[in-house]
Amino acid sequence: MKLINFKSADTKRIMNYLLIGLANTFITSIIIFLLYSINFSDQLANFCGICAGVTQSILLNSKFTFGQDKIRYDKSLYFFLILSLSYFVNLLILNISLNYFLLSSLVSQCIALFMYTAISFLLLNNYLFKNHKTKVE
Repeated sequence: MKLINFKSADTKRIMNYLLIGLANTFITSIIIFLLYSINFSDQLANFCGICAGVTQSILLNSKFTFGQDKIRYDKSLYFFLILSLSYFVNLLILNISLNYFLLSSLVSQCIALFMYTAISFLLLNNYLFKNHKTKVE
């Protein structure tokens, strides 16, 4: 099984996901670093930032990346569950980076956010929206 099939529609889907992901990462990062700068813990700042990113991701990716005309409750629930799983992996990586590898907060957050994005796209693309044809031209 290929994780990503680089056909035209898949390439456009990846590009949309990455573009929206950049917007999500920007919003998430701003919130994380703002909260961290006012003495929130790494974990709480990360949680708050991810919550904002998850909300934006469900709204924008459902419509623009995966071509949903309406944001359906059942798809949104599974979307949220996939992002939650990705978040827990992100949190695990954040804690390992901080406490085992003793990386700085900034480097640890960046690694954790990258892994969150990669894992969430692969799960969404290959499971939740596997049989959906994206309306991208």
